[in-house]
Amino acid sequence: MKTDKIYNMKKLISILIILSFVSCNRKPNCSYKIPIDKNDGLKVSTLEEHNLDKKAFEKINSDICKGIYGNIHSVLLIHNNDLIIEQYYNGWKSNELHFLASTTKSFSAIMTGIAIEQGKIKDVNQKMLDFFPEYSSLAEDTLKSQITIRDLLTNTSGFKWNEQSLPVNDPNNMGVQMDKMDNWLKASLELPMDTIPGNKYVYSGPNNIIIGEIIKKSTGQNIAEYTEDNLFKPLGIKDYNWFSKNGIYDVGGGLKLKSRDIAKYGLLYLNKGKWLDKQIVSSEWMEEIFNPFIEIRHPLYSCFQWQMVKTEYGFNSWFIPGDGGQIINIVPDLDLVIVINADNRKIPKEKRTPLEYLIKDLTKIHPKLKNE
Repeated sequence: MKTDKIYNMKKLISILIILSFVSCNRKPNCSYKIPIDKNDGLKVSTLEEHNLDKKAFEKINSDICKGIYGNIHSVLLIHNNDLIIEQYYNGWKSNELHFLASTTKSFSAIMTGIAIEQGKIKDVNQKMLDFFPEYSSLAEDTLKSQITIRDLLTNTSGFKWNEQSLPVNDPNNMGVQMDKMDNWLKASLELPMDTIPGNKYVYSGPNNIIIGEIIKKSTGQNIAEYTEDNLFKPLGIKDYNWFSKNGIYDVGGGLKLKSRDIAKYGLLYLNKGKWLDKQIVSSEWMEEIFNPFIEIRHPLYSCFQWQMVKTEYGFNSWFIPGDGGQIINIVPDLDLVIVINADNRKIPKEKRTPLEYLIKDLTKIHPKLKNE
């Protein structure tokens, strides 16, 4: 009896070892998966039906699975209003909320437009300090008193700011210093001036903190509430998380959404503010968002938080990037939306291929570019 128990125990242990070995060596399934129709407003289709280059995508898919581009979580592609690609990697699930990082900044532009259309804000030429009479003393700074909503949206506010990847203990790392502040609005408004507003591009999160508080002052709702009522609900977006501190929302990088909902948001831009049969934002405002305002470096331009690049193929491409590998890319000439979510924050750049190449390769599966 005792011998049988020992035998059975050894057999069980052997089976567990074999299963563990098989599990550890099982390669992830990186085959192309046709997106599922979830009745959420996104129509689905296939690579073949849209004449997209399946063989080229399978090579891209394989490279992603091999980690060529780092720790990719999801890749979604919409063509002609159909969701064609919806792939998840490295254990990521479709129902998980993903951090947008600086892709969040794009919401300051679209929500400003909605507030203008509702008559809550007059126009983008309104002065920043007009919304904050409690900080009227700041108007003594003649440069700061000139800052408009347009300057904030185009990252030409003139604030002295450095949002580069500096060490945490570096006193010039103003982003880290800002995070330590209890009142983000006060800290943003009180930033020293560097240049005349409207003349120099400087990528700056505080611009968006201020826009968020302008929307709150104008509408009576914080930006999360205002966005939920006027954008998320019409798009059918039910789940989100938006980080705040002491009642002030991080409009520079604090939003989390599901990848599929990010794709819906991108499709809204491609269709110039229209979702299904409803115009959520005017086409005029969406065109204003994409209108190049200032050249960052040739051929890259700053718009209202978005950036535009003139591609080698002769068409323009708009994108909004975020730390770690978040990208929404819109190519109107190809009726294309590409969404990438990743977490490459701890992977050195020299150990992965830049995501710009992934975007380029995904764009090239389009039938118009197959032979390029």
